[in-house]
Amino acid sequence: MPEYRHARLPAGRRYGRMGIMRKLSESPAMNARRTPIIVLASTKGGVGKTTVAFCLATALARRLHHARAGMPEHRVVCIDADPNRTLQQALRIADMPDVRCVESGGETLLPAVRDAQATAGLVIIDLEGSANQAMLYACGKADLVLIPAQPSRFDVVEAVKTAGVVRQAADLVGRDIAHHVLLTRTPVLRQKVAEHSRGQFVKAGLPLLRTELIQRTAFQHMTYTGEPPHAQDPNGGAARNVETLAGEVAGLLGLLLAGAADVQALGPKQARRGRTSAAGEAAA
Repeated sequence: MPEYRHARLPAGRRYGRMGIMRKLSESPAMNARRTPIIVLASTKGGVGKTTVAFCLATALARRLHHARAGMPEHRVVCIDADPNRTLQQALRIADMPDVRCVESGGETLLPAVRDAQATAGLVIIDLEGSANQAMLYACGKADLVLIPAQPSRFDVVEAVKTAGVVRQAADLVGRDIAHHVLLTRTPVLRQKVAEHSRGQFVKAGLPLLRTELIQRTAFQHMTYTGEPPHAQDPNGGAARNVETLAGEVAGLLGLLLAGAADVQALGPKQARRGRTSAAGEAAA
């Protein structure tokens, strides 16, 4: 298991165990928060964290029902804690009014989480592909950590390391933190390597989501157009894949969602028309 002492800390700053615990529980309001937080984490880059974050943000924003009184300012707030800022760029192209994205890093992550919880129905954090301070902080605040991994030996190894960071965060905050491996970029036709990888995750004691994110061209297409799969083809394989994933994740968090068939598929151009359409979706 990787130890946090190997993670990169800001120059001139030292955080012992008690210091980190204070940072993760810096105010009663944060401890009492009800807005759920999903964290996309992996010590390895290129596993699909940003793709998953984008797909979940755009899918769940369309289907979220809000149990608390009053409509939040944004249905979903994404925090892009990856220095490459890929998620922020993708969501800027998508231009969906109910999804907001803010940039953050290790030193600014906790204030960003606090602000996001005050204005959103759901918070999604996309992390850099390394074990660092931001990963520990984010996992310590998470209601659910998703660990994307491709069906390869190297991804199995890194997923085990990532789960180790989640367990360290759980030890620091004194509670269990739900975490699941999500297989990504799996072939449309089942292959032995994917089944073998699943077996390796099970052997390592890592829980897996039932849903896999299957390799489809729609996911590459959306990086250019900002159109999530449901906007490209509501009945396509990628859209169905994302809706199934969103439903499973919502179930783990206890979120109430409108039925996928009851929600109008809105593309980026339609989304720019404003919150009238968004309010209509929420009432659906």
